[in-house]
Amino acid sequence: MGSPLARGWAPDLSFALVVAGLGAWETLSLRMAGYDRSIAPLLIVIGVAVAVACARHAGWLSLGLVWVTLVVQIVTATDILLVQATIVVIAFLLARYGSRGLVWASGISLLAATLVIVAFIGTLSTGVWGTRVLRNILIPLIDAGTPWQFVITPGVAAMLAIPWLAGLAMRYGGAARESKRSQTIAEQEALSAEQARLQMAEIAELRESQARLARDVHDVVGHSLTVILAQAESAQFLDGDDALKRTMANIAVSARSSLQEVRAVLASPDTESHGRSDLDELIDATRMSGTEIVVTDTGHARPLPPELAAVAFRVVQEMLTNAIKHGRRESPVYLAREWGDTLVITVANYVSSETTQEPAPQGNGVNGMRRRLESVGGRLDVLADRVPGDGRFTITATLPVRALNDTTSEAHA
Repeated sequence: MGSPLARGWAPDLSFALVVAGLGAWETLSLRMAGYDRSIAPLLIVIGVAVAVACARHAGWLSLGLVWVTLVVQIVTATDILLVQATIVVIAFLLARYGSRGLVWASGISLLAATLVIVAFIGTLSTGVWGTRVLRNILIPLIDAGTPWQFVITPGVAAMLAIPWLAGLAMRYGGAARESKRSQTIAEQEALSAEQARLQMAEIAELRESQARLARDVHDVVGHSLTVILAQAESAQFLDGDDALKRTMANIAVSARSSLQEVRAVLASPDTESHGRSDLDELIDATRMSGTEIVVTDTGHARPLPPELAAVAFRVVQEMLTNAIKHGRRESPVYLAREWGDTLVITVANYVSSETTQEPAPQGNGVNGMRRRLESVGGRLDVLADRVPGDGRFTITATLPVRALNDTTSEAHA
């Protein structure tokens, strides 16, 4: 098949060989007719053939050879050869494939070459075929009162300029097509990137939905089972059937409420709130486990937007779950709410000597609370006092009440 370099030069070399063959035949004919027996015509033919071969791939060399042949022709007073008509092909190729500087240089050369050729024609004989075409055939067609230079000059200029302009037109037409093709490719790549981004966003949203569902189920089931377990453990120490019945009824209420919440979560996994957002109701329900909860409120309490109320509910639910699960049963749980520009909720309890209570960093409880708070611009702080037998565990949630209220008010304005 040949190398790419050979395939690229093959058409140019083939055409150059044809030009060289025609030039050799013309030169031989001149010798046999006795018009010109010097070596100058042969040198001109070789220069033109090499210029044709180099026009597409070595444009500056081709342009230089054209001028060298023209100088040789003037110095040796060699008549114009028909094979030199291939210069129009060189003009086309230089405009089509040359660099920007070469295009301008070739265009200026056309003007200069036209003037040189017209001036040179008047000094030549009329026996050679190329000169005959220019002087003996074209000039007699001109009105006798008009100088022949006025007709020959535009003719020569047009003969050289038309192919050069055609090459220039094809050059910019090809550039426009290439630009359009590049734009199409860029648009396709941008579309593919956008589709990939949407797909990744969909996957991320699905994973976030799964994580949110896991957090909700963890919070609901964990809290309810903790309360039920505490009630069941306390039932064995109760005296009297009435107290036992009340405890069992509380267990039934807790289990039923937990089942309803799990059903609501599974029915609407993408919804943050599932009907429960009243912190006081949550605290009262947790007290049914037999755990004493001491509540302290400071500042001016006010209603929370639904999305913030849902986050606060889930976070406090998990706080109380951890307090009941890991705290000392005989000690109360302290819950403080500080209302201001932010709502600060603190839950503290004493930890038994058998546990440190501090959840593992990868646990769903703390991670779930932290992610819920960060989703509304809040934060979670955990502090564990590791004094044996009397450690105090404190967890604090901060929610930006004013910022979120302002945003909600603007949205409904």
